[in-house]
Amino acid sequence: MSARLAAAALIIALADPAAACDLELGRYLAAECLTCHGAAAGGTIPTLFGMPEATFVALITAYRKGIRTNPVMQTIARRLTDAEIAVLACYFATTKQP
Repeated sequence: MSARLAAAALIIALADPAAACDLELGRYLAAECLTCHGAAAGGTIPTLFGMPEATFVALITAYRKGIRTNPVMQTIARRLTDAEIAVLACYFATTKQP
């Protein structure tokens, strides 16, 4: 997905909250998450698939604000916008692990 397409999808999601669950955009954004939270997740690295949206948003927001401490997660969370967090939350809540 090109940066323009991703930006357009985010603008649509912001303009229309119902569009916030763009699964294709979620899959694109989740690629970085799945580096650690993919099939090999376990132990201290939780799986994200099936996580309730509110839980995901609260956790990522806590990392972004520095309330939860993990240098890797804080770096990633600080790069995400509220709209991107919402898309990821919906994607992981509604998608089964491949």
